[in-house]
Amino acid sequence: MKVELHSHTMRYSGCATVTPAKLMAAAIKLRYDAVFITEHDAVWDDWELDNLRRDFPGIRIFPGVEITLPNTDHLLVLGTNDREYLKLGQPELIIARARQAGHLTVLAHPFRWEKPYSLLDAGPLPDAVEFRTLNSDARAGEQAQVAAARLRLPLVNAGDTHATDMLGHFWIETHADLVTGREIYDIVRSGLYENGMKKRK
Repeated sequence: MKVELHSHTMRYSGCATVTPAKLMAAAIKLRYDAVFITEHDAVWDDWELDNLRRDFPGIRIFPGVEITLPNTDHLLVLGTNDREYLKLGQPELIIARARQAGHLTVLAHPFRWEKPYSLLDAGPLPDAVEFRTLNSDARAGEQAQVAAARLRLPLVNAGDTHATDMLGHFWIETHADLVTGREIYDIVRSGLYENGMKKRK
């Protein structure tokens, strides 16, 4: 399965330039099997997800959220549209709730900007770290690789998609059958995936 772990749409992310429908149509065209919708500090209601799934039965659509933390880190919580995550504020509370519920946490683009503090320095540690995306350069990816090796955390590629042309560059692939969004926790933590990326011409 070809899976996008990190995507945004115009519905709830002001920085995105793609509608949910156009994102799914593009993902299907690029042979994605599943997409996690991870809006900035917002979650989709069940009825919204159900409507999008009805319109695009050829792809599995899962909820998630990208939470902006007080220290400017961004934390993905995958497999959930639980609004309580938006109220917690502190990373230790968010990660503890996610672990209890079986929702994967991923530190998004950890070295995209220079900053004095990060979860990778002071904790609490997420379940995984984003490796390569279109929104962070190769240097940031190398730093993420070093940090993940030191902390023994999995690395995942993701599109950090805000537009259709951002799809198809970085993703993960798994032979596991991802039926519910919550299953991504075991897939990543058990290493049952490979990082995928577009081949250079």
